[in-house]
Amino acid sequence: MPQTKTSASNGYPCSSMVSSWEIRGFASLSKSLLEREDVPVGSRMESVASDQVSIMELVDSDGATSNSPGAKRKMTPESYGIKRHRGRYINGPHITEDDVKLMQNCMKWEEETKKVVEAVLAKLENVSSTGSDEENLLSTLKKKTQQLKEKCLLENIYIGVFGQTGAGKSSLVNAVLQEESLLPTSSTGACTSAIIKVQSGRSRTYKAEIEFLMEKDWNEELKLLVELCEKDNDDDDDDDDEDNEEVEMAKNKLKIIYGDCGPEKSYEDLIKMNIWQQIPKSGKKSLSGENVEELSKKLDPYIRSNSSNRIYWPIVKSVSVYIPKSQILPEGVVLIDFPGSGDSNKARDEMWKQSLMQCSSVWVVSAISRALDEKIANTIFSTSIKSATNGGRCHDIAFICTKTDDIQWKEYLREHRFSDEEIKKSMEDHQMEADEKNKQFCMLHRNKAVKEAMMKQCGTKWKKLMKNKSAQLDFSKDDLSVYTVSSRQHWESKNIDSETEIPSLRKHIINMHLKERKKVVNGYVSEVWGLLHLLKSLNWNESIILKSSYDDISLDLKKGLNDFTQHLETCGEALQKHLENGVQEAEKKRKKVMKQHAMLPGTKSYQGYHRTLKAICRNDGVFNSAKFGPIDINYDLSKGLYSEIDTFYESHLQFNRGRRVSMKGQLNSIKLTLTNEIDNLLRTKSAGENAWVWNFRQKFMKTELDGLFNDLERQTIECKPHIYKAAILSVQSSMKPAYEEAAQQNGAGIVLTMQKILIEHVKQKKDVFKDAADKVMEQFIKLKGKLKEEIDDRMTITLKLGFSQWPGHNSLPAFEDEFNQINRIWDEVKDNPSEEI
Repeated sequence: MPQTKTSASNGYPCSSMVSSWEIRGFASLSKSLLEREDVPVGSRMESVASDQVSIMELVDSDGATSNSPGAKRKMTPESYGIKRHRGRYINGPHITEDDVKLMQNCMKWEEETKKVVEAVLAKLENVSSTGSDEENLLSTLKKKTQQLKEKCLLENIYIGVFGQTGAGKSSLVNAVLQEESLLPTSSTGACTSAIIKVQSGRSRTYKAEIEFLMEKDWNEELKLLVELCEKDNDDDDDDDDEDNEEVEMAKNKLKIIYGDCGPEKSYEDLIKMNIWQQIPKSGKKSLSGENVEELSKKLDPYIRSNSSNRIYWPIVKSVSVYIPKSQILPEGVVLIDFPGSGDSNKARDEMWKQSLMQCSSVWVVSAISRALDEKIANTIFSTSIKSATNGGRCHDIAFICTKTDDIQWKEYLREHRFSDEEIKKSMEDHQMEADEKNKQFCMLHRNKAVKEAMMKQCGTKWKKLMKNKSAQLDFSKDDLSVYTVSSRQHWESKNIDSETEIPSLRKHIINMHLKERKKVVNGYVSEVWGLLHLLKSLNWNESIILKSSYDDISLDLKKGLNDFTQHLETCGEALQKHLENGVQEAEKKRKKVMKQHAMLPGTKSYQGYHRTLKAICRNDGVFNSAKFGPIDINYDLSKGLYSEIDTFYESHLQFNRGRRVSMKGQLNSIKLTLTNEIDNLLRTKSAGENAWVWNFRQKFMKTELDGLFNDLERQTIECKPHIYKAAILSVQSSMKPAYEEAAQQNGAGIVLTMQKILIEHVKQKKDVFKDAADKVMEQFIKLKGKLKEEIDDRMTITLKLGFSQWPGHNSLPAFEDEFNQINRIWDEVKDNPSEEI
């Protein structure tokens, strides 16, 4: 997402568009805006007003409302003044009347269009056919209308929140959602493993769903944990310092689940304890609470380490939290709080990767004091850029610098030697004590300096990434943004707008959501609009002209479709060449890669690494080490292959920018060709006696083309991860026998023994990378076949309907009312183009 323009007065984004079709999601909107009589409420808003918290409710300084469950303070006239102050500064600059109107319109357009579709379907259901031709046409019309009725217009948008433990991720999420105690913070002993997803639910209560690991997945991890705790008869045992963190992590998990004696028991003894008797057979557990404090207390054993109850988090796979619909998070947006440290469970690791692939946006969270040199920020930056151009769908990265109020301001003043006049001029509008004013000045100065440095750093990284690139990536440096926030300052009743950009992050979420929302609603209304134009013209009876026109356009369209099919073949040939080059490069380096992984990272020694290496092998080549970070032998072995796959993705499977060689460019080109063919063929006919008929058929077929190519793009994006992951999964499968053998080794010289097993395996398994390349091609061929089939089926139906006529003796029902309604809706939608958001 491009960095939004800022207001000269407060340095905050002044973009006017917000995301979320559920206006109730913004309970703390500025009262001055919400009380305006010229802001329409909208039919859907009125329909849900009786069972949701009113948007006009008062918000207290801690986020509680007059209607909130558990609200503790009485709303007095004096406290109301504070509420208005807080609402004005926290949300006022960001939520505009146009935002509210657009949110309501998206709801209204969807609901009204759905009603039109239901009315059309009801009329078609009452039509009786007398012959096979009638029956076939009627069946096709019913099927298409039913599909439109069932079409989902609200796909989830995932935002991944990353950062090391202690960076303030959970505090940030709580502040953005205006829920101070929803997620655990680091000071309370936060969960170290489970992914936590937060989204809006459909009830007034707070709910959560706990998904446990499967018993077989935990048992696999249990073997690893037991081995980490065992004392090997190894010559290197005197120098095991580097393994201590892995051992402590393993002991901690075993103690939590099996008690203090857990680390001393054997695997067989631990299995006999049968902890799964306490876990629901479904593998899931639902929790609920009338308020956030009640739910948070119930969640304690599943996401916190210091709960007073029995603790379960080591066997929890993920936690989904649903906050009431009246809260700030728009429906359809999912915030994913990713664990800050490593994990040794394969099932959770796979979920971690899968969730990252789903993310449209990534937030990289770092404390402002170390934001410029934090390793994880650099790692996530690189990973997310790759995600944007290969298997993932990320198109937005926000670097979030937290804890901006944590500053030694006196030291900062001495270091920068600001003059009294400089401070006075900058802070003249702030009414506060001298020390507080000085601290505020230092905070604002550092915020600005760090933001500028971060953006410059990102620009440098971007230039380096783009160096020698022959293709323009989907992702650009305009999709990067930086925010400075203080979750603690956010909860202070005296805080002012410039202290924290929590409101800007809300705007960031809202803009993403509404942009996608408007795009989807636009396409939906367009399809229904086209269908009504077809239905209005079906009773017209000129079979000879229709047959002739159908034959003419079928030939031209077939040629255009053949061109796209040829492009797919060309893509396949290009991918095959890239894979061949990648196989050669991977084969050259496989021995070197394997030898490096059998040594202690950053040293020339094998000492103190044997437990970690065994853990890697036990985990099929993948291990998130507490000491060394993420380790993936399979990916490192495949780097040469992935370098070529990345190049192919960058040049051919782009969708944000339609270069000619890319899939997006080719889809645009074939769409233009087909649209021109329809226009050219029907333009002359539209000037004759039955001009309106041809004009209506033309509009139907063009809207169908739009829908088809939107679906083709969506299907390709969905298939990209499967193509991309095929190589690494194949390499992992090929290496599995060696991992299993190496993991069984014990005794003196264990590292050298394991190293020999792994190296000999990759040496003897000569087809490991060729097999991986074949798996990638298999997935691409599946995509190619899917796209061909979709185009052929959809275009056949479009032409069949576009040149059809109702053959029955009785006319079809009149669709005049529905036609007029959809025309009115479409006119409103066209007046609010998605590009303006």
